[in-house]
Amino acid sequence: MARTDVTLSLRFARRAAWLTVLIVGAVGVASLLFWQGQVESAIEDGVADHLRSLEAELDLAHIDPSDVAAPIVLPTPEQFVQVETLSGRVVATSSELASIGAVLAAEDVMAVAPADYVAELPDPRGEGDEALVMARRIVIDDVELIGVVGASLEPVRRARSNALWVLAIGVPLLALLVGYGVWLAVTYALRPVNELARRADEVASGAAPWRLDVEPDTEEMKSLADSLEVLLEHLRESFEGERRFLDDASHELRTPIAVARGELDLLAQEVRANPTMAEAIASSIEELDRLDRLAADLLTLARVRGAHPALARCDLAAIARRATGMVMREPDQRPVEVRVRGEALAVGEEISLERVLVNLVSNAVANCDSRVDVECRQDGNPAIVTVSDDGPGFPDEMTGTSFPRFATGRSRSSDGTGLGLAIAAAIVSGHGGSLTAENEGSGGARVTIRLPGPEDPVISRRVTSRRGNSRS
Repeated sequence: MARTDVTLSLRFARRAAWLTVLIVGAVGVASLLFWQGQVESAIEDGVADHLRSLEAELDLAHIDPSDVAAPIVLPTPEQFVQVETLSGRVVATSSELASIGAVLAAEDVMAVAPADYVAELPDPRGEGDEALVMARRIVIDDVELIGVVGASLEPVRRARSNALWVLAIGVPLLALLVGYGVWLAVTYALRPVNELARRADEVASGAAPWRLDVEPDTEEMKSLADSLEVLLEHLRESFEGERRFLDDASHELRTPIAVARGELDLLAQEVRANPTMAEAIASSIEELDRLDRLAADLLTLARVRGAHPALARCDLAAIARRATGMVMREPDQRPVEVRVRGEALAVGEEISLERVLVNLVSNAVANCDSRVDVECRQDGNPAIVTVSDDGPGFPDEMTGTSFPRFATGRSRSSDGTGLGLAIAAAIVSGHGGSLTAENEGSGGARVTIRLPGPEDPVISRRVTSRRGNSRS
């Protein structure tokens, strides 16, 4: 299954933002086109009204086109006006066009008469890029003239430009605001889910008992919490059943092993004169001892998986020195050099952590050439213990953070059960840490343990939870 770091809140926020861009953008463009048409229509209506009233305006001014030597200047504050003869001579004009000749050719206007001539031309006043111009044939004192009225389309261009700026700035800003609002709303709505996930993680890591202890404030979240509680209860019962089975099976297995070994010890004393029988019995005793160790390790693994260690402040260097001493005092131990260096503090159960280091140091001593190094250090808050040796290293299938059970690929002898790393990893995981096995580049093996330090917040909650449970 593909994994992603995108949160549900961010995903909803992105979708809301894009939806806002699409909807508001579409509405904005539609509104822009609508209002642009309205402004153009208003300008066209104004020009047409002025053109219709131009004939009456000239009658009131008592203009005689035949007696006009120079164009008469007309007051036109918003629009420009020209009146010209059919020959193209201007007889009346707006003040802005007093020094300009005819705006339109008379023959172009007469070509469409009696309909109005309508066109968009460069604004003759220079007030904008374009102007809407309308012209028609008019009659003053029985003289045919051509009336021209125009208006700048600059308001249309300015309105369109302003609307585009509003869309370019407002739509993304609105999308960000909507996205942020959705992110806040979804994040708040998912707080119970996040709390359930956090409590489930604590349960999975052993930092909390097998219950969530979360009271959501909605029916949906309460239903989810109840379902998870039921699931956890089923998992707990299954886990406890498996642990009890392994516990009982290990106990039941060790009893006949002990009986069989005792009988073989008695038989060995009676067949000393027969070397073949003595060797066979010795081999059988050795296999029974190995089977007994296997049963003991299975029992330990079952208890470790179901255990909740009592946490306390631990000196890892002191534990490492004790574990090393225990390993090196074993009968017939190989004479190798084991060095313990550094200091580190962690929160854990000393007996369990000592078992981890005994397993790791014993494994390293059994497989090294001449040297084993145990180094303790504090990497910020986490505590790190490294056990390394100069032996042949681990097989590939035993490197990493998960270890196959009953794997004894690098052991010099068959005395091991193959559960040492699995037991150590289970104990470390129960403490909220991790165990990694790898091979040195220059040869040899290295096992690294990371444990929460005294200031780890998860461990602090775990200690608080345990203290609260012990008081209740």
